[in-house]
Amino acid sequence: MLILGIHDGHNSGATLLRDGVIVASVSEERLTRVKNAVGYPRLSIAEVMRLSECSAADLTSIVYASNFMHSEDHLRNAAEWYRAGEEEQRIESARTPTYLKAIFDSRRRERIDQVLEQLGGPESRVSFVEHHLAHAAAAYYGSPFAFDQPTLILTCDGAGDGLSATVSIGRGHRIERISATKREASLGKIYSRVTYALGLTPWEHEYKVMGLAPYAEPKRAAELSKLFRQLVIVGDDGISFKVAGDIESSYTYKFLRDKLERKRFDEISGAVQQYTEELLGEWVQHCVAHTGIRRVVCGGGVFMNVKANMRIAQLDCVDEMFVFPSCGDESLSFGAVWHDYFQRCAAAGSAADVAEKRYLNDICLGASFGDHEIRVAMDRALPGSGCAIAQHDNIEAEIADRLATNNVVARFAGRMEWGARALGSRSILANPREWRNVEKINSMIKMRDFWMPFAPSMMAEQQGRYLKNPKSIRSPFMMFAYETLPLAEQHLGAAIHPRDRTARAQFVEKEHKPSYHKLLKAFEDKTGQSAVLNTSFNLHGYPLVNSPEDALDVFLRSGLDCLALENVLITKPTKTA
Repeated sequence: MLILGIHDGHNSGATLLRDGVIVASVSEERLTRVKNAVGYPRLSIAEVMRLSECSAADLTSIVYASNFMHSEDHLRNAAEWYRAGEEEQRIESARTPTYLKAIFDSRRRERIDQVLEQLGGPESRVSFVEHHLAHAAAAYYGSPFAFDQPTLILTCDGAGDGLSATVSIGRGHRIERISATKREASLGKIYSRVTYALGLTPWEHEYKVMGLAPYAEPKRAAELSKLFRQLVIVGDDGISFKVAGDIESSYTYKFLRDKLERKRFDEISGAVQQYTEELLGEWVQHCVAHTGIRRVVCGGGVFMNVKANMRIAQLDCVDEMFVFPSCGDESLSFGAVWHDYFQRCAAAGSAADVAEKRYLNDICLGASFGDHEIRVAMDRALPGSGCAIAQHDNIEAEIADRLATNNVVARFAGRMEWGARALGSRSILANPREWRNVEKINSMIKMRDFWMPFAPSMMAEQQGRYLKNPKSIRSPFMMFAYETLPLAEQHLGAAIHPRDRTARAQFVEKEHKPSYHKLLKAFEDKTGQSAVLNTSFNLHGYPLVNSPEDALDVFLRSGLDCLALENVLITKPTKTA
């Protein structure tokens, strides 16, 4: 079976599955070079089919994630409806079911027509998977856990298809939903409204609020966090959320604006983060108690919050935990193809034998580029630059040498990584022991906010040197924060949070990322440090680089010292006084 999954909302993209295995996935932003691209992902669809060497006629089915998705114009104007308050709630609550159905039917027709116009074929191949079912399917079928015992599946986000959170149980190849929270009581919407109130960009800068939160004075943040409990709390059944007062989550901005006026920005951040961690923790404990299931998998944008994930993993009631990589809406197309695949297997009466191959040990699912393509890109970009160009048989050792002598090196290696996290293939690397690298990367390369922490990539087998991880939670995709041990401050000081000393760590497993692991081992041999500082290879406001042309453009327009394009090292000329 060859199944194409499409997400046509915020951070749109496409995924292609062949016989249970994800073979390609690309976000539209990587091709348009517009961060968090919205709308129908025409380029991504063409790209995943090119990478999979298939034609439209080969497709078994085409699956849209989400029964309903707003139009591109509507999504581009999100700031307009983020300012909504109680007056807008009254107006919109008066809309009739007939009016809402007309919008739904019109958008569904538009979405079907878009994909048929691009790919042709019978309309019967096109189907839709409900938004939170797609999140749940991605978390469950994409987890490393076998089908040998029941799994608790949790989803939580802003909203999709009228819901903002669900609780399900995975048994074998089936997912059974036992609870759903309507969009009116959305934890994710509260966090995004606070993001907007702080002058940041919702759906994008929530991670900046999370990064700022530890700077708040704890007692003042705790007092302010009580404000949010006037909006959404855990429901009476313990496994859903409910509106605490009269204001639905979509219309809380004016309430929050008035209540938060003259409050410190760090205290606001600390308060909403503490509220989120506490409410999620309370919900998870009730869900585990209700089901008796202590193995937990999670999906949906709220679980992009690595600090909240850390707190959940620390709960006594949780034995095992997995969060799908980059689990915001960009992950919906994964859930769409997996759900469709298992449904088709069940309908055919066959057991889907994918227990060993379904888990994504690596998410490098985009394009790779050969020597000729790299040479052409260099011939166009580098003449007159004064850069030195050298090819190396052991590029990993050469990069390690440069890092050890405190150069900042961009690494471009293999297939493009999917998702929001840079995991070594499209990364900027530095020595995590040198604090001056923080200022250098922030001011000369990334133009990042000063309070934002960097992250370490470390050899998985050496994590015990630096982190507390008593439950051995895997972290190949940087979806958890961890409390650190004393040696981390000495070896990784520039790659951990300077305030609370936590680390959003990537565990690099030799079996699954051999070349990146080789680089880390070479760096350890030279320095005694088992990790490097890792941040995404892009300029501020742009998506991760995709092609050699993108990589060279960022290299030449930034303060990067070196660029490793596969096995070619490009070095800028030394500046003289």
